Amino acid sequence: MYRSRMLQWAAGIVALVMTAGLLRLGETSIAVGLIPSPWDKLAHAATFGTLAFALWLALGRRLLLPCAVAVLVLACYDEWRQLMLPGREADIEDLIANTAGILMAVWSAQRLITKEA
Repeated sequence: MYRSRMLQWAAGIVALVMTAGLLRLGETSIAVGLIPSPWDKLAHAATFGTLAFALWLALGRRLLLPCAVAVLVLACYDEWRQLMLPGREADIEDLIANTAGILMAVWSAQRLITKEA
């Protein structure tokens, strides 16, 4: 029980820090050209997949699809916001990579649920 609560708290902190970093650091010049293409797509998938999985863990391994949808909304917002940031550009391929990462997180979570059942 104690480990489960600690995992939830740790995952919640990870999700919170990642979201804050995405929103805050994404507005700075640090984010411009940080990871060159095509590796940026892998970074997008890893970031949003990790965020979706962490949020799911933080919520006690419940609400998988709402977690995925919430992170997808954040991914859409992030791409939309980049339209207004100097040096940044919104890209449908980034959004596809974000979605792929979220879907991989959902698939991984489903496998964990199935193994435990």
